[in-house]
Amino acid sequence: MLTRRSVFKPDGLKKLDFEYVPPRLPHREEYVERLVDFLRPIIERPGAISERVLITGRSGTGKTVTAKKTGEIMERIARNRGKKLIYAHVNCRATGSKFALVQRIIHQVAPALPVRGYGPIELLHALWDYLNEHDCFLLLTLDEIDYYIRTTGEDIVYELTRLTDEVKNVPQRINFIFISRNGGFLNVLSPSTLSKFRPQERFDFPPYNELQLRDILTERVKEAFNENCVSEEIIDFIARNTCKYGHGDARYAIQLLLAAGLIADRDGYPMVIPEHVREAQEKTDPRLRDEDIVVLNEHQKLLLLALARSLADRKEAVFLPIEEVEEAYNVVCEEYSKQPVGRVMLHALASELKAAGIIVIDSNFRLGLDGVKAEVMERFLENLLGKGR
Repeated sequence: MLTRRSVFKPDGLKKLDFEYVPPRLPHREEYVERLVDFLRPIIERPGAISERVLITGRSGTGKTVTAKKTGEIMERIARNRGKKLIYAHVNCRATGSKFALVQRIIHQVAPALPVRGYGPIELLHALWDYLNEHDCFLLLTLDEIDYYIRTTGEDIVYELTRLTDEVKNVPQRINFIFISRNGGFLNVLSPSTLSKFRPQERFDFPPYNELQLRDILTERVKEAFNENCVSEEIIDFIARNTCKYGHGDARYAIQLLLAAGLIADRDGYPMVIPEHVREAQEKTDPRLRDEDIVVLNEHQKLLLLALARSLADRKEAVFLPIEEVEEAYNVVCEEYSKQPVGRVMLHALASELKAAGIIVIDSNFRLGLDGVKAEVMERFLENLLGKGR
């Protein structure tokens, strides 16, 4: 009997938001520690130097959340030592102009400062004056700085990084974490900007592998979902799909998890099942095209229909043994008045479907579907093959 109780905890959706910073960062804790160690002089010798760090990596490798966690820790250490340190994080992709960028910085650091009627350079100097007057230090993350420089230019970055150079014998109050997909944008900076901008340290974040994604998803499931609503098999399913289609992008994995949970709630299920993940995959990142199925030969279509029907019946199964699918295939062949192929040929057909990216086969030669709901695949193939007898 289906229930309308949500699979999510009362605040679960917030725990799957991209802005959320979890208590632990699986497989990025070491980077947090290294960043804190590198930035520690901001607190131990405040004002002695302007620290500059560059974090690079593909989307979903944990750059943003690592910077935010580092900022949280740095603020806490400073507070415990009686120092004033503000962490500000600005996504440069969301700022379309120099003024918008500076305005976002001001809003986080000194929201009481008036911004209307002033240009970006004037606002930067007002920010500098504010930090001096309040004996405060700033750790500023400019996220997606490469995108901003490509689309808006490097002028404001130059002005930001040279602020403390204009006034001698005063504390260096602004420190930077720059986040970029890669370091290639450094090559297009003018020599004057590069001399001010050049980071003293660089951290390159690799994509997550399947085991690491599994750990990340396990942590988020504990935080966001009610007990027993997401099985280990579902976590493995999402982690594998993320490696296959999302190239190790943790955001992709969390998006799939969230979408699958919402579909479970929509359908009134007490837990997330594989069909919910398949539908989430189909909606968020469609991979299969109609023509990919249309061009299959007859027995490939019949085998695929048998698999789709079996998975639609066994809603909680991610994979099915080849023997079970073979039984369903024989039934389908009888339905369509076709002579079934032998077991060796059936294995070959399954391998061909895998090579085409239509099905997946695990190490035990169990068959599964990833990018489309089994019920959707079943209906499409029935329409394609026509009515059986």
